[in-house]
Amino acid sequence: MQNLIFSVLIVFGFTIASAQTSINPDISAIGTFNTFTNFIKDTPEYGKLNFDLPEFELFVDGYLNPYARATFNVAFHDGEFHGEEIYAQIVRGLPLDIQIKAGKYLLGFGKINTIHPHAWSFIYRPLYQQIYFGEEGFNDVGADFSIILPTGDIYTTLDLGIFKGDALVNEHDHEHEEDHEGEEEDHFELERGNSPIFVGRLGSFFPLGDFSNLEFGLSGSYGVYSKADFYTSEDSTALPENKSLNYLYGGVDFKYKYRPNSYTALTIQGEALWNNRNVLRTNDLGLDFQEDINTFGAFIYVDYQFNKIFSVGAKYDFTYGIIGDELYYNTLANDDKNKTSGIEGWFGYYPFEETLALRLGVQNLSFNYADGTQSDSETTINLQLIFSLGPHKAHPF
Repeated sequence: MQNLIFSVLIVFGFTIASAQTSINPDISAIGTFNTFTNFIKDTPEYGKLNFDLPEFELFVDGYLNPYARATFNVAFHDGEFHGEEIYAQIVRGLPLDIQIKAGKYLLGFGKINTIHPHAWSFIYRPLYQQIYFGEEGFNDVGADFSIILPTGDIYTTLDLGIFKGDALVNEHDHEHEEDHEGEEEDHFELERGNSPIFVGRLGSFFPLGDFSNLEFGLSGSYGVYSKADFYTSEDSTALPENKSLNYLYGGVDFKYKYRPNSYTALTIQGEALWNNRNVLRTNDLGLDFQEDINTFGAFIYVDYQFNKIFSVGAKYDFTYGIIGDELYYNTLANDDKNKTSGIEGWFGYYPFEETLALRLGVQNLSFNYADGTQSDSETTINLQLIFSLGPHKAHPF
């Protein structure tokens, strides 16, 4: 099915490119190749030079007409094709300058989530996103409305959207069910029904002079992430009820950039997410019941570009939950006991700006278990090559 979707999109993209005479879309391809080693005991990659299968993203985007544009983004990751983003935007012509975006895309929760990994200054996805959004980020099907608020010299936008909720399920999707046929399934399967989720962001852009600016944002998301049978009374004779388990995310983000000239730039950026959700716990009688938890995660990084073609930076991460855990009721986003922190450093070389990037990154993860379990920290070294064909650039500098 994925190959079929990819083939249709390829044919569709090139048909557009060849058929259009007055409005040709931009067609770009970006490749990423990683080689890495780690110092994680008892893993086959320990101390060895390992090569990942190259990945790429194909972008086809452009104006449909003077009022609307569309984007197709097909990605090849981990040996599989999938449609990462397929959406259309009405960018002008509506009352109050409202813009509408609909389709499948990365949601505007925070700042980093809407930016593709090849355009990040760092290599590794922020830890809190891995816990609360999944390995591919907060990506869903739906629509949102964006409006510019009348705030004078401060450019402020308000985005409100309603989405299908697949983002909460995809990270737990099992495409290998046939491998487990007949086995007792003890994974945390999400059965959330047909309940939409809501996502919004209020963002403001502050000019701070001729060379620097600051962007500040507040985000929120609410919805049902699962439904489950659990007891609502301590009466052991009562029957469990099937009820919704809700989540509420609150987020804050900022980005400061100082660029005195085209050769030098300093970027400081950070985000934090607060998570409130209903979770299931098992009491002494072995009965599942509901309780509320509050957890959070955050990151901050500094990146310094110099001599135009070099950059160096560092990032600190923290999140509740243990990175790499299998999903159970009491793990990942539902884990309010254990924590993961990480430090990442990188050096970037951009010999031909916006077409080629070479980055060396080192990440160290530390784990804190509430029950006192001792776990070694994990260090990974990654050498990454990013190359771009077409107008979609390899990095934002």
